[in-house]
Amino acid sequence: MLPRVIALLVICTLPCACTQWRVAELQPQQFSAEKSPGAVRLTLSDGTTLSARHPVLVGDSLIWTDSSGAPRSDPARRAVPVSSIRRVETQRVNVMGTITSLILVCAVAGGLILLAAGGLSGLGD
Repeated sequence: MLPRVIALLVICTLPCACTQWRVAELQPQQFSAEKSPGAVRLTLSDGTTLSARHPVLVGDSLIWTDSSGAPRSDPARRAVPVSSIRRVETQRVNVMGTITSLILVCAVAGGLILLAAGGLSGLGD
């Protein structure tokens, strides 16, 4: 039972701390074919939110291929005019959040193991 609780704790905690979204400028040098971010979240002027993988700025549009729901050999090409993009966010690794989460998870797991092994009763004798 205890290993399941620890595994569940790790699974629920770490993905949240590992990455975070940060607002980015929509500039050609950041969205070129050579230097495109891996994951981008777009908020359009009408409030719609889209996710894009490796988008490229071409002319007045942000273009990427969307393979969700399509066979790998036939990914759909998606494009959004730059004028309709209100906000661009890139996904980055949050090193401090990840380290803090790992420390907390290890401390809680250690405490649970200590409690399961009989607690602190033998330490004060």
